[in-house]
Amino acid sequence: MRMCTLLLGLMPLAACTLTPTTAAMPTPVPAVYAEAGEWIAAEPADAAPKGPWWTRFDDPALNLLQGQLTEGSLSLKIALARLEAAQATAQAATGALWPKITAGVTGLRAETSAHAPSYSALRPNPADDFTAGGSLSYEIDLFGRVRASARSAQALEAAAAGDLASLELALRAELTNDYFQLRAIDAEVEVLTHTLADDQKAFDITDRLYRGGAVPSSDVSQSRSLLENAQTQLSTARLRRAQTEHALAVLLGHNPSEWHLPYAPLPPTVSLPPVAPGQPSTLLQRRPDVAAAVRRVESANAAVGIARSAYFPVFTIGAALGRESTQSATWFEAPARFWSVAPSALVTLIDGGQRRAQVRGAKAALEEATDNYHRTVLSAYQDVEDSLAGVRELSDAQHSAERNAEAAHSTWTQAMHRYSAGATTYLEVAAAQNALLVARLNAISLEQGRIAATTQLVRALGGDWH
Repeated sequence: MRMCTLLLGLMPLAACTLTPTTAAMPTPVPAVYAEAGEWIAAEPADAAPKGPWWTRFDDPALNLLQGQLTEGSLSLKIALARLEAAQATAQAATGALWPKITAGVTGLRAETSAHAPSYSALRPNPADDFTAGGSLSYEIDLFGRVRASARSAQALEAAAAGDLASLELALRAELTNDYFQLRAIDAEVEVLTHTLADDQKAFDITDRLYRGGAVPSSDVSQSRSLLENAQTQLSTARLRRAQTEHALAVLLGHNPSEWHLPYAPLPPTVSLPPVAPGQPSTLLQRRPDVAAAVRRVESANAAVGIARSAYFPVFTIGAALGRESTQSATWFEAPARFWSVAPSALVTLIDGGQRRAQVRGAKAALEEATDNYHRTVLSAYQDVEDSLAGVRELSDAQHSAERNAEAAHSTWTQAMHRYSAGATTYLEVAAAQNALLVARLNAISLEQGRIAATTQLVRALGGDWH
């Protein structure tokens, strides 16, 4: 009992811990984003909701698809299962902080060998043995091993939650990009269909002029070449549409053979939601991947404490209380009572360097987690700078592309009139038609790129916090 009292007196000392204090993780934070232009102040918004940012595109079809993503995405379901597993692990590790109490009842009838040391002719043979009791076991966490294990598991749980949030943000951005890419392809199909019709008219005119002896056969060949080229590009665009639609189906958890999205061309100019980047210092509060990296540093730091605690004794206390009798009638009488208290201490003296290697490995893992955090932060700033540059430059390029398409259309119209009047060769018409098609497709591509850059900016900033 004195030993038990001594160990119980040590329990207040369990606040001791061998886990190192989490080292500061300084990362250079710029005062402003280089690509943001004039600085715009932003309030810290780490606790603000990060969505639904896609509704700011004001597209009902996109909103509907985003709603389907939550229930249909298999990637999200996998990440959610990982989070639930991490939560269970953390709960189990936290449960180790408490005493473990068990209870049980057994009934035994056995015959003892007459040659056994425990045999006695005075006892019945075979005999019954009825036992009912409970036991308690508890590790006195004097050096913080159990607490460090719980902190490590809890940090990994928080990291899994960050992974889930990061994945959801990435999938919603991917869905938005794929959706608008499909609509951009629909716009390309529309342009190529009109171009094919115009080329067919031009071919009919050229063929009629050739049959009347007004133009050479080379004009007919050039006209047919343009016609076939437009048909080829149209078939290729339709193939890309089918592949993009299939990718959307899988992203949403649908069978590509049974899921289709109606044809809806992207308009020439889409009104994009403004996204203010705010202050670079707030980026670290909003990005879920940065938060997950921080939690992994915390988990690795706790693992160092776990490894260090292996050098010190493990103190445990066990206790049992119950009743045992060979007859059920006397099972609950006072003489049938039994109890025991068993404090213990266990320390490893020689292990061939295993503990030293485990501490060294834990420190290396902590260094890896810290470096990964720094890399994640730098990548986050790069994502924002790239996206800001993309939004700005693609916006300017898209306006130029629109003006270029208008000029190309005017040139083509004049060339067709001149050719019909016999004032020029078909070479001028072919050049104008090629330039017009390239200009129209380029304008569509830049508009889709502008949307993608805006979506990427929202993702880079960790979601829309407005």
